[in-house]
Amino acid sequence: MHVEAYLKRKKAKEENHNFWITVPKTKLTETVIKIKELGVIRVSSISGTDLGNEIDVIYHFIHKKKTINIRVSLDKKTCTVDSITGIFPGANLFERELAEMLGIDVKNHPNLKKLFLCKDSPENPLRKS
Repeated sequence: MHVEAYLKRKKAKEENHNFWITVPKTKLTETVIKIKELGVIRVSSISGTDLGNEIDVIYHFIHKKKTINIRVSLDKKTCTVDSITGIFPGANLFERELAEMLGIDVKNHPNLKKLFLCKDSPENPLRKS
C-alpha cells in the first residue's frame, strides 16, 4: 500500500498537495508508525495551538513533495501526548518546544529540559490564560 492510499482510506482530506488527517491521541503512535512503514522519512515540524478548551497539535511530514499533516486534539486539563521521537528522532526539539511553550506533557520523551526560555520567563507563554 502507498502512503496516499492509506491516508485516503483513513478519510484524510487532500488540498493543494497537502493531506490533513485528525486522529485521537490514542492512535497517534500507530498512525506515525504506519506512515513510516509506508515510506515517510522525515518530520518537518510539529506545531501547537491553544484553542481555549483544547490544544491542537499538528505533526507535519514531508513525502514526495507532499505534506502530511496529522492533527491531534488534547484536552487542556490532561494535556498529554506520546512522544514520536523514538520513531522519528527529528521530532526531539519540536516536542521539547511543545512542552516548554504550551505545557504539553510529552510522555516517554528522552529529554524534556527547557530549550528556549530562561528560568525567569513566564511558564508556557503560548497558552491562553
